[in-house]
Amino acid sequence: MAATTAKQRPTISVSYSGYEPPFDVAPIVRRMLDSVPPQYLSGLSEIVITDSASLSRKRRRSVTKSRQRKVSMVQARGLYHPASQGARAWIEIFVDNVLRGWEKGLWLRIPLIREGRVGDVLFHEIGHHIHFTYRPEHREREDVADVWKVRLEHGYMKSRHRWIGRFGRLLRWLNGPLFDKMRIKAWQKQFLIGAISRAEFEEGVGKKRRAD
Repeated sequence: MAATTAKQRPTISVSYSGYEPPFDVAPIVRRMLDSVPPQYLSGLSEIVITDSASLSRKRRRSVTKSRQRKVSMVQARGLYHPASQGARAWIEIFVDNVLRGWEKGLWLRIPLIREGRVGDVLFHEIGHHIHFTYRPEHREREDVADVWKVRLEHGYMKSRHRWIGRFGRLLRWLNGPLFDKMRIKAWQKQFLIGAISRAEFEEGVGKKRRAD
């Protein structure tokens, strides 16, 4: 009789250094991980939910690279650590940096906004893992991670918030050309203000067209 193997998911660890987030991030991360196909998470051992103050003094002085530019590690929203020297791959999410500029407003009371802020970082870092271990590509790694982020976000929204897709299909049925124009314009605006990369814009517009 064959043994039944349970789904392997990364563990979730929470460790803050004096920081109190405005909401519990762990359940959101857990739901998002559940929406990712298991093969994409293979080899990913842990998601560490933390804050920048938890970094050691040495790591605070360190830098990481993003699109050929050096970025101070203390300013990073998330980091992907590939497997090395027998250790499995893992991800860090710095919640204080993820939510910077949003804490004082009312937007974070809206579940979709909370998920959007967390998913923007988590799915991007998972995209790095997919690129590194599952589907290597010979192009800018941040672009590859952004493309996977859009795909994974779409999968999550489709499984978690089906009403959004139904509402979109209704709008398109009522006035398809206008709906498509408004959707593309919204993506363009996000790209022009620097909220998303060109890779995200191109993948997002193309994926929406195929999905709709």
